[in-house]
Amino acid sequence: MSRHLQLRCILAGMMLLAALAGCQPQQPKFLFPRGNAASQYIAQQTQIEYPDTEIPSLADVCETLAPLTLDNPDPKEEWLLTLDEVRQMALDNGRILRQLSGVNFSSSGVNGMPSLLLSSPNAALSVYDPALIESNPTTGVQAALSAFDAIWSSTVAWESQDTPRNYLSSQMYGSETEVGTFQSTLSKTVATGGNVYMGTGFGYDYSDATSRMWTSDWTSYVEAGFKQPLFRGAGIEYNRIAGPNGSVGNSNGVVLARINTDMALCDFEMGVRNTLQDIEETYWNLYYAYRSLSASGAGLDAALQSWRTVKAQFEVGHVQGTAQNIAQAEQNYQRFKVSVQEAQSNLYKNEQLLRYMIGIAPTDGRLIKPVDEPTIARVKYDWEEIVAEGLTRSPELRKQKWNVKKYELQLVAQRNYLLPQIDFEGKYRFHGMGHDLLDSTNNKSNAYGSLTHDGYQNWGLGITASVPIGFRREMAAVRNAELMIARERAILQEQELELVHNLSDVYRDLDRTYRLIEDYLSVLRAARKEFRAVSASFDVGKTTLFEVLQAQQKLADAETNYYRIVIDYNLAIVNLNFRKGSLLEYNGVALSEGPWNTKAYFDAWRHARERDAGHYMNYGYSRPDEISRGVYPQFQGTDPTVISPDTNTKVNSAPAASGKADTVKSAIDKTGASKTGTGSIGSAAPAPVGLPVPAVPNMENRAKELPRLQDVLKK
Repeated sequence: MSRHLQLRCILAGMMLLAALAGCQPQQPKFLFPRGNAASQYIAQQTQIEYPDTEIPSLADVCETLAPLTLDNPDPKEEWLLTLDEVRQMALDNGRILRQLSGVNFSSSGVNGMPSLLLSSPNAALSVYDPALIESNPTTGVQAALSAFDAIWSSTVAWESQDTPRNYLSSQMYGSETEVGTFQSTLSKTVATGGNVYMGTGFGYDYSDATSRMWTSDWTSYVEAGFKQPLFRGAGIEYNRIAGPNGSVGNSNGVVLARINTDMALCDFEMGVRNTLQDIEETYWNLYYAYRSLSASGAGLDAALQSWRTVKAQFEVGHVQGTAQNIAQAEQNYQRFKVSVQEAQSNLYKNEQLLRYMIGIAPTDGRLIKPVDEPTIARVKYDWEEIVAEGLTRSPELRKQKWNVKKYELQLVAQRNYLLPQIDFEGKYRFHGMGHDLLDSTNNKSNAYGSLTHDGYQNWGLGITASVPIGFRREMAAVRNAELMIARERAILQEQELELVHNLSDVYRDLDRTYRLIEDYLSVLRAARKEFRAVSASFDVGKTTLFEVLQAQQKLADAETNYYRIVIDYNLAIVNLNFRKGSLLEYNGVALSEGPWNTKAYFDAWRHARERDAGHYMNYGYSRPDEISRGVYPQFQGTDPTVISPDTNTKVNSAPAASGKADTVKSAIDKTGASKTGTGSIGSAAPAPVGLPVPAVPNMENRAKELPRLQDVLKK
């Protein structure tokens, strides 16, 4: 058997053994097994572990007290807060924007507690989000600008070879060479899509070949060149949109990166707006909880008095002092007792929810009590004005318009790929060569002297073309961009239609709640008259106890319903400002960027001096069409008008940004209106004509009755 045949048989046998071994899985064999090692491995891999982190908890977490309950009802002190103070504290503590997602408000109280932050922390909004989008190392503005940064690259290498040779001459058995290189290049991508570079370097070459003039020599060069696209990938407009590293269907230019930042700012504005709405809704629901407790407490007092009166009549043998009346009075008292307990528990829950929105401990020994009173003034809006304002100021629409602009720019970039790829290239190089790298005594025998004196020069120009036949992928990208624009524009139109529907619904709700304030006030007045009349008739024996107890319940319900509709009216005003995009202005809140570092201020000052000195060159002829309309005015001075009861004329209540805040404030103060706690916004409203404030106990006085009510409950 020949040698080649033996090798073939050995290889075939090895392949057969490998195939057979792969058909049947084999367990590993150990000479000295020590227990079940696999179970130990699995146990270590599947056990639950805890991360090693050191993050200090907030003091409001570590120092929180037991929550206020019916068994623990006594706070150490009262904490009177205005709505302005609540907003300020919430925004000061609002690094993470707290929102009441998943919390349902009802007339009976709050159902559930916020849980979005625990279940989906990545969905939470924070003050860091716009900066995170801006500083993203792959899609941010600086990442897009980095494609135009100059790049310096250098290479140093040294190699030695001693190679045997099969020569006929007996004097030469090998070849020895030694090579060294150094290269350094500075290149930069320019805004037109081209690339320019400049480089220098030197090399060392040693060889024992007898045909060389020098056994070792040095070479040097200085080179400059460029490459500029003429059609595809050319132009400032394309490179600002797609970037120099863009491709078909993938654009990552600086303009698109900036639009992503603007969209992130819209998301942040919506988060702040939603937080402010939740704060005001929580504040007024806590106010209503106090009013509900006050009404139930008043009913409890009346029910207790009726029960005591009937018992006294029973003891003296009065005709009204029957066992049936005593049972009815006791039942009515127990109903009010349950109502007071529910109202008190609901108050504690609403108070804790407001603490959550503020960003403080759920219990710290103080009980928050709202100071501001809700407005019952009639606030009228012009329908055409709020529709126009909503279409202009809504952050959702503004974000969608940025999205439309983004795809319009992408369409411009994708159409560029329908052009052929034709690049114009050029380079120029100076050469030098010598026995030494540097020698000041002889310019001819050193590499750099030869470079500067002999003038060995190379140059070259050329055009490279590449044209896909059919442009299928490019045409698909253009069509896809056109369809995306059509889709985003259709979404924008539907969003505007939905916004108008929402404005219409809130506008109607605002009118409905104000009308119901008058009706519920009439019901409250009638309930008070009925209670006084029935009580007087019962004292003289002209009516039954059942009618007295019914009158007590009707009065408590009428007072509760009145304040519920007052709160609904104030929330309708908030919701209308929410829908038309003016809630931040309504609350006197403006968004601004944090302070820059010192270098940024220095650069801005230097650029300003260059412009003032006339050194600024206008590149407008090479820029794309207008992308942004400039800074968005957060305060526009188009807030609603208030009907003055004295003159029956409209009083503008625009914020301070319009320069009319002092005038508005003085005009409203002359009407004798109570403040609504909106700070410099000036949205305090006068009491409407023919709608006096009902004579109910003061909130602060009623809040102080909590301990007395608890004593009544114990009796």
